[in-house]
Amino acid sequence: MGIFDDLSDRIAHTTNDIGKFAQNASDMTKLQYDKKVKEAELLKLYEKLGKKYYEEHKDENMDEVKEITAVILRIKELNDDIMSLKGGTACPKCGALVKSGSKYCSACGEKIDDYFED
Repeated sequence: MGIFDDLSDRIAHTTNDIGKFAQNASDMTKLQYDKKVKEAELLKLYEKLGKKYYEEHKDENMDEVKEITAVILRIKELNDDIMSLKGGTACPKCGALVKSGSKYCSACGEKIDDYFED
């Protein structure tokens, strides 16, 4: 019976070791996921802070502010080109496509002839 007892003990220890390994792997995966979530949260907070800083300093003559303003203007130009190709323009309130000749934005209801002339 000694051989079977030794084999039984080895199987029990191996099973226990495998269980610990699986638990550690699970814990590691959860910690790595939690870390990625917090890193993404941190980036969003940095973006929010940066945007707030930009809004407060956009009239200053700093290189970074100029670069951001230039990118914002280029994005607006590109959006206008996209809207034009779609047969309209962007609503000044919500940015949705407003077809040429429309009096109101179909997305938000904003009166359009206050902004655009035919």
